[in-house]
Amino acid sequence: RVALAEELLENSALSVEQIATRVGFGNAATLRHHFTQARGVAPLAYRKQFSCLEPA
Repeated sequence: RVALAEELLENSALSVEQIATRVGFGNAATLRHHFTQARGVAPLAYRKQFSCLEPA
């Protein structure tokens, strides 16, 4: 689930809450906990660093 969240953070404009629901974490807080544990960085910080999307 973390790998799928990682992919969505890189390649979509979905919010962290939407990604959490889509990959099965239920809410953003749970996603943040597991993502930070697995990757050593919070989801939004990861998106800032690795996103393929152009800033709006």
